[in-house]
Amino acid sequence: MLLLPLFLWILLVSNTLVSTQICSETACTVLSVRFIILVPARLRLGTKLNILLEAHSLSKPITVKVIVYTYPRKYVLTQDSAILNSENSYSALKTIEINPNLLLLETKKYKFVTLFAEFGSFHKAEKIIMLSFRSGYIFIQTDKPVYNPGDTVHYRAFVSNPEFQAFNSTISLEIQNPDGIVIHGRANASASNGILSESYTLYTVVKEGRWKVVSKFDNVKENTFSVVFDVKKYVLPPFNVTLTPKKSYLSLDEEKLEVEVTARYLHGEPVKGVAFVLFGIEINGVKMRITSMKQLNDVSSFSNSFLP
Repeated sequence: MLLLPLFLWILLVSNTLVSTQICSETACTVLSVRFIILVPARLRLGTKLNILLEAHSLSKPITVKVIVYTYPRKYVLTQDSAILNSENSYSALKTIEINPNLLLLETKKYKFVTLFAEFGSFHKAEKIIMLSFRSGYIFIQTDKPVYNPGDTVHYRAFVSNPEFQAFNSTISLEIQNPDGIVIHGRANASASNGILSESYTLYTVVKEGRWKVVSKFDNVKENTFSVVFDVKKYVLPPFNVTLTPKKSYLSLDEEKLEVEVTARYLHGEPVKGVAFVLFGIEINGVKMRITSMKQLNDVSSFSNSFLP
């Protein structure tokens, strides 16, 4: 018997005990046969799903037919069969997949499917199962949260299946302005190894506010994924950086040069950040740079010293 993770198998379609009579030339025997069908609680479009089929107390091979219909029963979405025999201990795992294109035009109408299984001439089982239109997830990321008009928006999409594993798929991408109007779009974009990178340059005259990047799977457009970013005019505040040596002159015999570094905005507030300083000397009009670089991790204090 197959051992399966319990979290994958949460819906029991059928666990039925059937009594059947088997006759030979001399006598007839009544057997009690148990048939089991185990499926996920939801069937996802475009995703491979497993169905467990079992028959107990049988002594001869049996063919099991599995058919998935639309609900109410109208037409076939997918079908398959399996043979249960002594070689597989009368237990088989079948993989089915529903083509999303079969329901592409009617996804609003069909929310359930009918699963039908026929165990030869012994038993038939039928169950209505909920249909899931989520074929995966799309995570969108922009390089900045705020852009100036005229800036280039760099963004990328990470595509995964319902188990959060990256996979190749085609998706649609749109950029919408604050009014929800699509300014830029691309359909059937291929996400190689689950990653798609794109860019869009904003016009210098655009509507400021909260913009949005929207993405959908091309095969199932019921699910949308989005991320927002702001477009507004902003200017980084100017600041001054001052390097002041402790001495106004340097003797050739001295082993060090001590310099104070200060960084302040024009309104007087200290600047918080990292400073990199290069030193050089000038001899007879020729400027030479000292190759070593000094790093200061905090320039927010009033002054800092470097010893080159």
